[in-house]
Amino acid sequence: MMILTTPTAECVKWRAGILESISILKTVIENELTRLDKKAGYVLANRWLGRVNARLTYCDQYITDLSGEDLAKWAERQSRDLEIGIAQYQTKQGAGAVRAFLQEQATIAGAVFNDWEDSDKVNGLMLRMVTPEWWKRQAKRQWIVVEQILRECGQVHRNASPYASSWALNKFRQQLQNNRAFLESWEAVNDCGQAFTLAQLSEKGISNPKNRKAELMVRIRGFEEMAADLGHESYFITITCPSKYHPISNGRRNRKYLKADCPTVREAHAYLNNVWKRFRSYCKRHDIPFYGLRTVEPHHDGCPHWHMIVFLKPENSAHFLNAFRNYAMEEDGAEKGADKHRFTVVKIDPTKGTASGYVAKYVAKNIDGENIDTDLETGRSGQDAAQRITAWARLNRIRQFQFVGGVSVTVWRELRRLGMDAAPKAFSDIYHAANRADWSKFVQLMGGAFAGRNQTLKPHYSEPELNQFGEMVASIKGVCRAADFVITRLYEWTVQRVGSGSLALENGAAVPWTRVNNCTGGNFSPQYQTN
Repeated sequence: MMILTTPTAECVKWRAGILESISILKTVIENELTRLDKKAGYVLANRWLGRVNARLTYCDQYITDLSGEDLAKWAERQSRDLEIGIAQYQTKQGAGAVRAFLQEQATIAGAVFNDWEDSDKVNGLMLRMVTPEWWKRQAKRQWIVVEQILRECGQVHRNASPYASSWALNKFRQQLQNNRAFLESWEAVNDCGQAFTLAQLSEKGISNPKNRKAELMVRIRGFEEMAADLGHESYFITITCPSKYHPISNGRRNRKYLKADCPTVREAHAYLNNVWKRFRSYCKRHDIPFYGLRTVEPHHDGCPHWHMIVFLKPENSAHFLNAFRNYAMEEDGAEKGADKHRFTVVKIDPTKGTASGYVAKYVAKNIDGENIDTDLETGRSGQDAAQRITAWARLNRIRQFQFVGGVSVTVWRELRRLGMDAAPKAFSDIYHAANRADWSKFVQLMGGAFAGRNQTLKPHYSEPELNQFGEMVASIKGVCRAADFVITRLYEWTVQRVGSGSLALENGAAVPWTRVNNCTGGNFSPQYQTN
């Protein structure tokens, strides 16, 4: 069958109408249409353009137009119109109509909410939806659609813009600047009169890349030490997606990707997650315990793959690896290159290298690129690669690191908040293990790598209190073992603008930011009823 590569005059006119509205993507999409006309025919190209137009349309705007002041004004209008709509439905038709209206608007906005039978949660959602901030967040989540279209247009790969498009990278850099400006312009004041900017407090936590990386390495090294004590083996495993999830293959545009309807980054990650969930269930059924770290990073074309360090008993190793490989090869396992690249394993020989040594470069590459001169995947500097990978992960809302097994890192962090003079007597051994950053000893004292819910200490929470959305929430206060508990959150904090000399915000409502109930304050009691 002959492919028609020249669009008709009617098609050209139809395309022009769409392209004029797409603004910043116009040139990129025009070039992709020309390529598709030649490779697949103008009919398929038109179908693709129609899907692009539908995906870029969000509520009453194009996603590409929702930025800066335009986004702020749009969000204000959406929240105002929603509040008016709620009032009208409440007056004319009652609570049931209000709930139906909210469900319709949430669906249009792309929000995920599955508790429509819970009146308290519906009221909480309603109070969020009447704020411009909620609409801004929903709109920004749609930026992932723009990035996906750019991937389909061949804008994300090592010879163009690796890991993330130039558009996504610029968005990320601007967001970093905005976040920094916000953190520096607000301060937290505790009940002892101490004041710190939010930027200073952020530097002390794991949002600081150096602190985050240090904690990751401490924990993986602790697992390594524990495995050595227990006689467990360690393996470095990589699993990747079938080729149809990659827009680029061997430096060229991948036909399988187009035939598979251009899977998104999140769809590729969902594939890997599904393999993992099924395999973990298999291990549970067959009593194959293991522990370790999973990292996620993109190929140069944005398609994710996983690296894992796992520790397990030697007698379980062969069974574990064979089963994992079977699950990884189940989909399109016979395609070219799958046997070599889809699932790879390296047994870590302690005489040649350590588990922490294997994972160190992957941790650095995914955080700050420190001590990486050149990224082998792209040929760029380690810092450039790290920033692009971080932009990719945040845009696609992908968790980069996840530990498997072990015990609560929340308890570890809470204990490390305490000074030596406040060391808890009831479980001082666990405290001192955490305080000296001995993850191996900490895990063993907490019940071991497979303690699960039976771990020695657990987080201790406050009594639930109302937040600004009328919901009962509890905040962490410390750690506990049965009736013994230690308070680790010793102060209550209030957030205010730097130099304001007052606890009042612009609307005149003080906002205490406490460890009991974050950001409570102001009168946000429900004005409408949905029950």
